Amino acid sequence: MSSIKLNRKVLVKSIVTEDFKNNFIAQLQQIRKEIEANIEKVKAEESRLLISGNLGPNELNAFRARLSKERESQEIAKQEVDEKVKEIEKLETGSVYPYTSLDSMVEIKEGDNLFEKINQGEILLRDGIVISIKD
Repeated sequence: MSSIKLNRKVLVKSIVTEDFKNNFIAQLQQIRKEIEANIEKVKAEESRLLISGNLGPNELNAFRARLSKERESQEIAKQEVDEKVKEIEKLETGSVYPYTSLDSMVEIKEGDNLFEKINQGEILLRDGIVISIKD
């Protein structure tokens, strides 16, 4: 009997606890620090280009536009992290939060119902411990 393995998504949900909230917020704050460091690098690069004087006006404008776009995207990312922190802070203890999704492999054999097999699986966690798996 022929078979094939396919990728599918598995949704990881977590029961909200104070530990979950604290750990998730700590992760988000670390990401925010990295974003802020990237913003500072972009600002330093922009200053270095202005001071160097090695570029012509067209090149300088092109670099400034690229750096400005990069800084803007980093600022947007920082805003998104701040919004996510606020969202996590508001979660009620005991509620279920869709934390992330993971890729999983599923084996499909002749005679299987494809839609049932590739239907999204689910893992439920409490403080990182697997509570249930729905395949």
